[in-house]
Amino acid sequence: MSNTELIRELRALTSAGMKDCKDALEETGWDLQKAVDAIKVKGLAISDGRTGRVASEGRVVIMDALYIADDKGKPLPHRELKVMVEVNCQTDFVANSPAFVDFSSVTAATLLGRMLNGDAFQIADVETPRKELVSTTKENVVVRRWWAEEGQDPTVRVFSYTHSNDKIGVLLTMKAPSEQTASDSAFKELGADLAMQVCAMNPLCVSPDRLAQDDKDRQRAIFETQLKEENKPEKMWEKILEGKFRKWNTDVCLLEQESVVVPKTTVKQVVKNVGTKLGGEIQVINFVRCQVGEGIEKKQDNLAEEVAKLM
Repeated sequence: MSNTELIRELRALTSAGMKDCKDALEETGWDLQKAVDAIKVKGLAISDGRTGRVASEGRVVIMDALYIADDKGKPLPHRELKVMVEVNCQTDFVANSPAFVDFSSVTAATLLGRMLNGDAFQIADVETPRKELVSTTKENVVVRRWWAEEGQDPTVRVFSYTHSNDKIGVLLTMKAPSEQTASDSAFKELGADLAMQVCAMNPLCVSPDRLAQDDKDRQRAIFETQLKEENKPEKMWEKILEGKFRKWNTDVCLLEQESVVVPKTTVKQVVKNVGTKLGGEIQVINFVRCQVGEGIEKKQDNLAEEVAKLM
């Protein structure tokens, strides 16, 4: 990448000011990843690395099914399956068009059908309608990502949430204390609330013990750089870092976050309270969050002119 392209890329990643991006790149020898960390250290980033480079338009579609599976003629309990797919295009105008909405729904339905039959979904499954849509809209259409979450145990339920603009979707899987409590309104309400929490607060993982080592190492490097710039004595670093990581965990771990539904209460405590009410432990097994265009650079009008003024 040229220096101009690096500045544009850094701004897309962080939403920091143009001059701040240029300064950060110069300070780090035009190393993009180091510049991202430098922006974070200085507290200049508006969007965080987990959000990514939101660029292409499109929509997220979630579909679900309850079905009876059988093993050699023996009926099994109801299993819940939910799928989520992200379909991209180039403009918001096309993303909201009836033809694109229909294609997105067809894609989700095809994915759901494949999963119900135990087959793997492939983009080729919807290639013909995709090409037809490209032909009519004159825009590139991409089936970019897809997920499936299944409750294979009668105590497990999969909850979902789609933001009102259809650009963020969440699948969240929880295990109830018993098969009976899995159908309790309190358990269902908790699942819906936590799916909304994931949408709004964008955690990295369920709990601190599930944080990826790469994420922890990168955050530690950022914290250590901050301590150096603040001239904190190295003998105090470990204690300070412990506090910083505790605070960071409340930002990036779902169970450590403050509940958006019950103020001044952690999600972990809310889950525990509902579990007590239902007579057992509730487990948050997993969640998946999808935001349209996440990780894709978006072209910005007049950005080249803005960068040129700094060079």
